[in-house]
Amino acid sequence: MAGEKDLNVLGAIDNNFLMEVFVASYKKGEAAKEWLYLGDGIEQIDQKTDDTKSSKSYMNGGGQTRTTVTGSTISYDVSGDRSIGNPAQDLIAKLKGGTGVGRYSNLRVNQYTMNDDGSLTLIESEEGVATWSDITDRGGKATDPKTFKATATYNSKPKQIEKGDAKLTEVLTDTPSVNATILSTTATTATGTPS
Repeated sequence: MAGEKDLNVLGAIDNNFLMEVFVASYKKGEAAKEWLYLGDGIEQIDQKTDDTKSSKSYMNGGGQTRTTVTGSTISYDVSGDRSIGNPAQDLIAKLKGGTGVGRYSNLRVNQYTMNDDGSLTLIESEEGVATWSDITDRGGKATDPKTFKATATYNSKPKQIEKGDAKLTEVLTDTPSVNATILSTTATTATGTPS
């Protein structure tokens, strides 16, 4: 019918490799200088959100309990094979055994979507300081590759840059799309600026 809103809006269902993760050394009060792509040897990256909740029943709730989120933690579980000599993996592996600030790095996660012509569009980015925990950079059967596993947890809410924000162009300049190179295509931002 004319004037009726289409509720069956189709989005992009893309492969997870279009999420590009970068790390950089952390120095207090300094911006990240050299971003390193965390992809070689990495088979899986899973985002996790852990919420701290408080549940209470109020007199005006009709007997229902109201849940309030009082804190939230965003983290990424990274797993795969150890790639010795890969700068991103080496940076994380060197943090093993450290404590406090000795476990920090800068973390940037760029999310792309693939267009019908095969080109990529950067639609959002998040960035912040993260703590790396549970770092494993060796082990396994004699004939298997060494294991690589670690968890990066943002120390505070990451800075979000979303579709349409002109700052995405700066992000794409600082951390060009690795997959655009691999796929022999181009990457632009959602604002239409080419890389």
